[in-house]
Amino acid sequence: MQTTNGISILQIKNTQVSVCNNKKKEELIQFDQFDEDLIPKSKLFSPMNVNLNLKCVENYGNNKIYDINETGPNEQQNKSDQLLDQLNSKQRMDTSLLQVNVMTERLNNQNLIFYAPQYIPDVQHFLTQPVPVDKIVQCTLIKNKKGFCNFYPKFELYFSESLKFLCAGKRQSTKRKSNYIISSNVENFNSNNKSVCIGNLKYGTNENSFYLYDNGNDPNKSGQLENTRREYAVYFYKKSSLGLKSINVLIPSIINGQPQDFKPITQNQGIQKAFSQSKNENVMQLVSRHPTFSEEKNAYQLKFTQRVRAASNKNFIIISNNQQNDEEFILQFGKCGDEYYNLDICHPLSILQAFALCITQFEIKLK
Repeated sequence: MQTTNGISILQIKNTQVSVCNNKKKEELIQFDQFDEDLIPKSKLFSPMNVNLNLKCVENYGNNKIYDINETGPNEQQNKSDQLLDQLNSKQRMDTSLLQVNVMTERLNNQNLIFYAPQYIPDVQHFLTQPVPVDKIVQCTLIKNKKGFCNFYPKFELYFSESLKFLCAGKRQSTKRKSNYIISSNVENFNSNNKSVCIGNLKYGTNENSFYLYDNGNDPNKSGQLENTRREYAVYFYKKSSLGLKSINVLIPSIINGQPQDFKPITQNQGIQKAFSQSKNENVMQLVSRHPTFSEEKNAYQLKFTQRVRAASNKNFIIISNNQQNDEEFILQFGKCGDEYYNLDICHPLSILQAFALCITQFEIKLK
C-alpha cells in the first residue's frame, strides 16, 4: 500500500482566507496593515529624534555662514524643517516598501502551496489528474437550489480565489437511485456529450456505497472494451458503535505520476476487488479522520483550518489510512455559509474525485 503526503495545517495557517457568503460570491483576503513584530504601529510614522542644526562652516565678524549660502535664523529653521520633512518622507517610503516586500514574500510562499492555474487548456485532464505533490487546491462548493434545482439541487465547484468555474454535478431525475452527471458546463448535463461530460457518480449495489466513473460507456451496453468506462473511485460509508459516520475511499494508486487504469465489467471486478486482494499495490485507501470528544462543549470535534466557518454534519477530513501526523490532511470539507462549503484538496486525490466525494455527503443516509 502506498503512502501519501498530506498538507500540514501549519503550512496554510497564515495564508489568505477565501470565504463565500449567501448574498454573493466574493473573496475576502485579510492582511494586517503592518506587521507588529517588524515595526510597531505606534512608532511607524513618529518623528525621528535627529539633530538637524546646520553646520556653521565659517565665522565672519558677527555673521555666520551656513554651507555656501548666507542664511538668517528664520531661513535656517525653514531649511531644517524642509530637511526633516524629506527625512520623514524617506522613512515613510522605506517603511512602506518594507511592508510591501513582506506581503510579497508572504504571497510568494502561498504560491508555493496553492495550485490554481489561470489558463487550463484541457479541463477534463486537469480535473481528473491528481493534485501535484505538496500543493493544495482551494475550492468552494455551492449547493444551488434555484428554479428547477429546488427538488434535486445542482452542485457547482469554483476556485475559491478567482471564483473560476470548474465543474458541476446534477442528479438525474429519471433514475430511482442516486446518479449524478458531472459536467464542465454549468448548464449542460447530457451524458452523451463527451466534450462536457466528465464523470458519472452512481449509487452502488452494496448499501451505502458510491462509484465514480469517467464518461465511458456502460460495459453492459457496449461490447467494445476500449470505450468501456474507467473507474475513478469507490466510496463506502458506515456508522460506528457511537453513531459517528466513517468514510472509506478507494482510488487507483499513483505510479510514475499516473493513476492506474481500472475498466471493470461489473462493480465487483474493479477497484473494490483489487483492494480485497492481499498485497495489492494498485489501489490506495483513504479514510475519514475520527473526531475527538470535547467535554467542555459536550460534542465531537474535528480540527479544521479557518476556512471552515460553521458546524455541520457534512464537515469531514480525509487522511491516509496509515497517517500518524494529526496536523496533516489530504482533503477537508466544511461549511462556510448558507449553502456554501469550502473544499481543500491535496495529492493523491484529483479535483473530480474530491468533488464527487463531497456530493455523496448530501446523498448518504445511514441507518
